[in-house]
Formats: sequence, structure tokens, C-alpha cells
Amino acid sequence: MRCLLIALSTLLLAGCANPYKQFYRPNPNLAANADARTMPGVLPPEGPLQIFTTADIQRDVREMRRRGWFVIGVASFNSGGQGVTEGNLRAQAATVGAQAVLISSKYTNTVSGAVPLVLPNNSTSYTSGTATAYGPGGVVNAYGNSTTTTYGTTTTMLPYSVNRYDYGAAFFVRMRQRLGLYPKALDDAERQRLQTNSAVAVDFVVDGSPAFRADILPGDYVLSLAGQSPGGPEEFLKQVKDHEGEEVELVLLRGDQKITKRVQINRF
Repeated sequence: MRCLLIALSTLLLAGCANPYKQFYRPNPNLAANADARTMPGVLPPEGPLQIFTTADIQRDVREMRRRGWFVIGVASFNSGGQGVTEGNLRAQAATVGAQAVLISSKYTNTVSGAVPLVLPNNSTSYTSGTATAYGPGGVVNAYGNSTTTTYGTTTTMLPYSVNRYDYGAAFFVRMRQRLGLYPKALDDAERQRLQTNSAVAVDFVVDGSPAFRADILPGDYVLSLAGQSPGGPEEFLKQVKDHEGEEVELVLLRGDQKITKRVQINRF
């Protein structure tokens, strides 16, 4: 019985763990315990937490970002289902201040086996008898009984089969956009073609952002911002931040044609 209680206690404790919290990893640009509600530029929530499911989380994370959502953290783990509940997902979203969550699950394998269940198997036997004694004083009858207990156990193998899944979750807030242009570094072929190391490619543009309204397109190359050549994505984003609240000139290369755009950079 003691073994059974220990096994049950272990299962209950495993069920209480929240894998969305245990395996949560914040955006590298945020502090480990950052609350997104305190971040500059975060827009107020438009309603309760939104939960979306996806069969391709990488594709749909990109789509969410294109719509103005910012990834504040992710969680990924493989599990047989312990703690993988909507309640635990909502609890972690509330902890980090997420306004939306994108989740996925994909079957990986089935784990089967058997666990021993040991239960007591005790038996008790009863014996009774009489005895007669003769003596000078007459006849004496004596009665008696005894109890014998034999202690043992019975082991039963309990089969189990657990389907396991890869779970993924991305936690988002909606952000105000300074420019709404996400840059990416040039690859070697692009450096050769452009004959420069000081440019960035436009990965995607956020809907409704200043870059979107200026008709900057994915696949364009940014050659300069306010007269400065971007050395790479990080330097370009710093330049954007340095010029927030200003109207700046962007020089782009689209195909083989240089294009100049005037764009207002929003303040956070």
C-alpha cells in the first residue's frame, strides 16, 4: 500500500508542474523576468488573451510579426500531456503579460511499458481444540484456540501507453512601430552583387506602419538612412531609434533601380 501511495503522489506532483513556465525562454532582448506590460511601446490589449493554434509555428510567428505583434518569449517541450492545459497556458501568459499566444503540437512517439503494483496478500488461519484431564479430584475439560497469520505480497504488472507530443508556444504583445521594417543581414552572394557590406535587406514590413505606407517592399535593400549606411541589422535598428520622431530619407535599391523615400519615424 505504501508503494501505491508513493506512486500516486509522484503522479500528482508531475501533474501540478506547468511546462509553459518551466520551459519558458524570454526574448534575448528582454530581462529574464520581464513583464511585457512595462515595456516601452507596448499597446494596450484590445480584449482578453487571444490563443491561436498552428501547424507551422515558424511560418505563423512571422505572419504575426508582420501584423504588428512582438515575440516576448517562447516555450518548447516534449510531453505526454502532464500539465499541458489551457489553464497553465493562460497562467504563464498572465505572468509575462502576453496579449496573444500561438501554440502548436505534433505527435512524436508512443511510450509503452508496464509498472509493478505490489499489494499485500496476507492469510490467517484459526485452530481450536479441547483436552480432557483425569485426576484424583475428577475430570477436567480444557478448551483453546490459536490464530496463525502468513504475510505475503502479490505483484501485478499494470500496462501503460502514453502518446508524446512536441509542444510549442510563442507569447506576443502588440507593439507601436517606429518604422515597421524588419531588416536582415546580407548573404555573401548579395554582398557580391551589391558590391558593399554596408546595406541590409528588407525581410518584411509591418502592416499599417510608416514603412508600409511609404511602399517599402520585402526584398528591397536599404543603402542608407538619413545619410548613414547601415552596417548591419543591429546598427540599422539603432539608427532608426536615434531618429525617432523625425522624417528621414531612405535610399533603397529595388532590382537595379535606386529609390529615395521620405519616411516619418514614430516615437515610442
